Amino acid sequence: MMSLKEINKVLLKETEQLMFDIPTPFDFKLTVAKPAGWHWATPKEVFENDTLWSGTYINDKPVGIKLSANRNSITLDVYSRSPLTPPELEKMQTDIMSGLGGDEDLNAFYDFAHSDKILSGVVKDLFGMRTGRLDDIFGRVILATTLQMAPLSRSMQMMGKILESYGTKISFDSKNVVLWPRPSDITQVTPDELRASAKLGYRAARLSKAAAFLESHPLSRKELDSLSEEDATKKLLEIPGIGKYSAGIILGRSSAPLDVWSVVFMSELLLKRTPEKPREEIDEVTNVMKKHWGEWSWMAFVYIANDLDKLLKIYHISRLS
Repeated sequence: MMSLKEINKVLLKETEQLMFDIPTPFDFKLTVAKPAGWHWATPKEVFENDTLWSGTYINDKPVGIKLSANRNSITLDVYSRSPLTPPELEKMQTDIMSGLGGDEDLNAFYDFAHSDKILSGVVKDLFGMRTGRLDDIFGRVILATTLQMAPLSRSMQMMGKILESYGTKISFDSKNVVLWPRPSDITQVTPDELRASAKLGYRAARLSKAAAFLESHPLSRKELDSLSEEDATKKLLEIPGIGKYSAGIILGRSSAPLDVWSVVFMSELLLKRTPEKPREEIDEVTNVMKKHWGEWSWMAFVYIANDLDKLLKIYHISRLS
């Protein structure tokens, strides 16, 4: 007898195959399965044998994604309940290309990094890694909310509970993937139910309000990308429970959203000292990063955070040593 979870799975079939190129340099594995364990589109995707099984929503419909690469040539297999329309397929390809960092000026970043003592080695270690990701806006809101005032292990537990209880479970190509919940999936339950099921504490009320806001004020990554960083940040700050730090996580442009964990190793790398009170030094270290790396602060942060094991052999990083 099938379990309730199996009954609730959305079964998808292959409906289309698309092929396109990402500009070089490009390393597929480093981009979609980053060394630090960061997911690409959902924490419940599958990466095996240089192939990624993941998913997204197109016009609120769950769609399965199977991605593989031959150097910088991408093969995208699309799985859905019924064939996507030509505009939906075009949106799918555009979103995937952007999610793979196809619009990033990686060569310009490398030109900048080669003259930087820290970054020069990091970009050699992770050559071809693009910082793109496919997360929808609400997925990033969930991530940012669960990261608030919590160690990473606790945040991962909360995200896991949210996905288990409210995520969309899809099955295709013999793989099971769980998509982020949509805002409407969260507004159907009360904050108390959300708090109890996902162990969110005070974050439950914040996430409920954010879901209600985004349900009535839909926001896309394309819309954010059309705005300046300042205006995009203002737009995100309209979402209840989203402050400057959370907006930085969602947006991911020049600003690096430091927390009490990352501020330590960034301070040790740039200022050669370990913060005694990490939370109180976030603004100071963030300003040092902006002064040091300017518009490349976000990409510098992503590269460093994914190369800490090797940096540890050169620098004193107390959170790892």
